[in-house]
Amino acid sequence: MLEQAFHLIRRTAAAATAVQNWVAFWSPTWKTRALAAPLASVAAVLSLALLSGIAVASLTILIVALVGLYLLLTDIFGISIAVEI
Repeated sequence: MLEQAFHLIRRTAAAATAVQNWVAFWSPTWKTRALAAPLASVAAVLSLALLSGIAVASLTILIVALVGLYLLLTDIFGISIAVEI
């Protein structure tokens, strides 16, 4: 029983070593700075803010275009548009 436990511990240690070697192979060869994670977080927040601003600007442009189309149809072409809610 004790021999089986030692065998299990040896196999677990060998597997852990293999995993560490595999991870070390695919990891960068240089050490990343301590500021890399906070800078990535700030970049993610700024990109989210930028994309939100683009979405709001697109929605504003759509509303302006629809109002312009409404004014064109009603004032220039004389078509009445009734919206009932």
